[in-house]
Amino acid sequence: MQGPQAATVTGALQIMASMGVTEPSQLRPHMVCRRIDPYTVRSHEELYEWLSPGHLQAEPPASWAADWAAADPDRFTV
Repeated sequence: MQGPQAATVTGALQIMASMGVTEPSQLRPHMVCRRIDPYTVRSHEELYEWLSPGHLQAEPPASWAADWAAADPDRFTV
């Protein structure tokens, strides 16, 4: 890797090392935060609804239902 991509990867590895993890698979939602406004920070655990394996094979959560119903494996639209 060269240029900005290499710098981004190096920076990410340094941040992860400071958190005590050695690879991205060790990151958990509570470890990654997002600034909402100048005074508020929330973890991804707080911001997003996390599903257990197989959860969408049953009834999707209400917050996911519209997106799940609109999903089409044969095309990608936003």
